[in-house]
Amino acid sequence: MSDDSTRDRILQAGVEAASIHGISRLTVGDVAKRAGVSRPTLYKHFHSKEALVAAAVEREADRMVEAVAVHTLPTDPRAALEAGILSVLRVTREHPLLDRLVRTEPESLLPLILEDGGAVSLRVRGTIEAILRERFDLADDVVLRRYIDLVTRLIISYAVNAPDDPPEVVAHIVATVLVDGAWSLIDPTGSVRAAVATTVTVPAATAPATQES
Repeated sequence: MSDDSTRDRILQAGVEAASIHGISRLTVGDVAKRAGVSRPTLYKHFHSKEALVAAAVEREADRMVEAVAVHTLPTDPRAALEAGILSVLRVTREHPLLDRLVRTEPESLLPLILEDGGAVSLRVRGTIEAILRERFDLADDVVLRRYIDLVTRLIISYAVNAPDDPPEVVAHIVATVLVDGAWSLIDPTGSVRAAVATTVTVPAATAPATQES
């Protein structure tokens, strides 16, 4: 059996065991037994429980990202974002390990997910960047990077702390606000904005007073 195959079996066993026992109660012995390997073999691939957990979370993040097939998303930016966000929310809610940890042990999971530059953040960011760069024509690369950062943080936040609303509703609202702005939801007809525009007056410039000689 190849090292890659053994490693994958150990990671799968780790995900299954953590889904049952949680991370805090997870032991290397549990994972080794479920994977059908010895403890020395497990330690050959992962030097500690923490390394095993981190690798398992990374693998599941890869699977989540793969579920968002960028090349099949709509060409329209808002529709593409909505479809991508919906895929992430659905995968997160349906994942046995992530769902359990978010509900019962968020302190164990959140550092692995929320860390800037961490494996999960980088994977989500890469997917969002692929979606946006293909659909937005922004000359300013700094603006695009900040926008990608904003979208990434929002998606991760909603994924680990999902509201009670259905994923379809959340994805639609978030995507609409990100692309069209909050006004598109609050004032879809534009009537409020038009009224505000007509009532706002700009003070006329006054010429500086001249002193009488």
